[in-house]
Amino acid sequence: MRQKSGQSKAAADKVVKSIRRKTRRHYSAEEKIRVVLAGLRGEESIASLCRQEGISESLYYSWSKEFLEAGKRRLAGDTARQATSPEVKDLRSESAALKEVVAELTLENRLLKKKHDRGWGGRGMRYPASEKLEIIRTVEASHLPAKQTLEMLDIPSSTFYRWYDLYLDGGLDALHDKSPKPRSVWNRVPDDMRDQIIDFALENEDLTPRELAVKFTDTKRYFVSESTVYRRLKEQDLIASPAFVVIKAAEEFKDKTTAINQLWQTDFTYLKVIGWGWFYLSTILDDYSRYIISWKLCTTMKAGDVTDTLDLALAASGCDQATVLHKPRLLSDNGSSYVAGDLANWLEEKGMDHVRGAPFHPQTQGKIERWHQTMKNRVLLEHYYLPGDLEQQIEAFVDYYNHRRYHESLNNVTPADVYFGRAETILRERKRIKKQTIQKRRLQHQKAAA
Repeated sequence: MRQKSGQSKAAADKVVKSIRRKTRRHYSAEEKIRVVLAGLRGEESIASLCRQEGISESLYYSWSKEFLEAGKRRLAGDTARQATSPEVKDLRSESAALKEVVAELTLENRLLKKKHDRGWGGRGMRYPASEKLEIIRTVEASHLPAKQTLEMLDIPSSTFYRWYDLYLDGGLDALHDKSPKPRSVWNRVPDDMRDQIIDFALENEDLTPRELAVKFTDTKRYFVSESTVYRRLKEQDLIASPAFVVIKAAEEFKDKTTAINQLWQTDFTYLKVIGWGWFYLSTILDDYSRYIISWKLCTTMKAGDVTDTLDLALAASGCDQATVLHKPRLLSDNGSSYVAGDLANWLEEKGMDHVRGAPFHPQTQGKIERWHQTMKNRVLLEHYYLPGDLEQQIEAFVDYYNHRRYHESLNNVTPADVYFGRAETILRERKRIKKQTIQKRRLQHQKAAA
């Protein structure tokens, strides 16, 4: 019985202590100072003061001791003290503001560093998918507003949100740039014509894409551009390196001719026959049309070789028989055969003027120098052991150059077309074919769209 009463009393005490603990009054620093000062003034006893304030005497003496020790430390020069509640609130708000400023500056510094290192924000700059994803992650991780972060990166908001929508829909793969491909192209070359371009190129392996485009238009009566031919050949891996090195032509003659047989260019070039030695090709080229009027393979480079070539040119052009107001002028360099007195007398007898280019300036005779380069790029691909073989190859190439090789500087007609007055008719016909082809492609596109 006694054991039960002892257990119930202990339980009751525990409950009382719990209630006192939960209902105990908490005193602020100001209230503690007020109670201690009231006790120090001595107007009433400590016991009475403690009963009024509802505290124990031991708690009062503890506060009094702390108060006196704190005053002693202050008098000794220690200014540290416990902050008051308003001060704590102010310090906390100030600390939060400082933290926000530091975080903002840190983020801004990191963004600017990334922008500088990666080169972000350039006008018209294209970003790989990895950098787009990094920008998205940077904006998401920033505690600043998205608009402010994007302004620091110099990324337009519309661009960012377009990336963000693509990323949400398709992930990283959707951020890769895709080349714009229209659904349908009204000017697309039909598939049968695309196949014909390949077949035509295989039949004319020695022609360039430019020459193939012109010849295809002339023979098939269907216009295709040089770029179309090049793309088709590249798709089929039919673009090969040339068998010779192509060098850009030299500067043009400043006094341009306006008709054929106004100015003839002439020059010698060296060609070797194995076992026979060097031979010299003398050529007469019409400046306006680039037509090879005459040529001669010589064993020397004398004035007589020049006059023989000029006789052939006068006969081929008809200038030796027809009555003309002005005979063609002759343009040459300052070689020994061209400054010889025999050539000057011969030209005076024929009524022809002679113009020589400046010394060490072959650009003046740029057209015939370019002819030499074009001819040698083809003819010298083989070795020759007889002069007749070399002469036969030169003759074949001159015929090809004059009548079948489309010249880019002549609007893709042959030198013979210009020399014999067919160029304008051919160009008009090509223009008509191009117009008809474009109309046909447009109609095909409209039918397919309908």
